[in-house]
Formats: sequence, C-alpha cells, structure tokens
Amino acid sequence: MARARTIAGYAIPGIVVFFFWMVVVILAIILLAFIVHWAGGGLLTLRLGHFILNVGFT
Repeated sequence: MARARTIAGYAIPGIVVFFFWMVVVILAIILLAFIVHWAGGGLLTLRLGHFILNVGFT
C-alpha cells in the first residue's frame, strides 16, 4: 500500500504529491525556456562520428 504524507495533520495521497512535483518540474522547464529566450537563444552542435546534430532555439 502506498504511503501517504502528512502535512499539517492532513494525509496527502502519494499520487497528489507526484502530480504536485510534476507541475513544479514543468513550471521550472517553462521558466528555463523563458530565460533562454530572453537571453537570445542558443545553438547546439553535437558531432558523434558521422552523426551531426544541429539544434538552434530562441
């Protein structure tokens, strides 16, 4: 059985805690994308043998 967290005396189910952290991670990714966009973007060139990956983003 899944363990529930207790916050201020209330039992919070594990699935709620999981979705809370998922939302936090998504918001962090959006914030990072906003900062990169504000800073002017970036360019990634990855070369592995004959494989070349060019990714540009703003």
